[in-house]
Amino acid sequence: MNLKKRWRKRHYAIVLSEIEKLAAIISLYLKACNFYEKKGIDLHNHPRYKDKDLTDLFNVLFEVDLPQQPSGSLDCGLYMVTYAECLSYGKRVPSIEFNPSTVRTQYAALLEDYGMRKQEANAHSDVESPLRPGRQSRIISVTKVLEI
Repeated sequence: MNLKKRWRKRHYAIVLSEIEKLAAIISLYLKACNFYEKKGIDLHNHPRYKDKDLTDLFNVLFEVDLPQQPSGSLDCGLYMVTYAECLSYGKRVPSIEFNPSTVRTQYAALLEDYGMRKQEANAHSDVESPLRPGRQSRIISVTKVLEI
């Protein structure tokens, strides 16, 4: 096995170990703040959770070859928001081709639209502002995708 493959294998093992720790912490936090009870989920009888330990409620998926910000780039928030949006809406995560400028433009347009609607409603705070349109993914197209 060449040096690059050994490094990648070791790197993925370290990253996966950290992700599994976070998944355990999140599971315990959700239990501690009564999230499951508030949602009406009985962890002891629910088919998805009944045979699982409280620290192991999430399946950890490790995806490779996802877009990554270039070293020294300040676009990490754009990448994170895009991943969160994909996962929230059950969409596929865009593969290597990712354009931060496009994402910035999409969010700028959303903010401008919200500001215009707020101004038209003569709202002075977010509480007074008009309701946002129904939730829908802002990811309109990708050239190549990976199923997760």
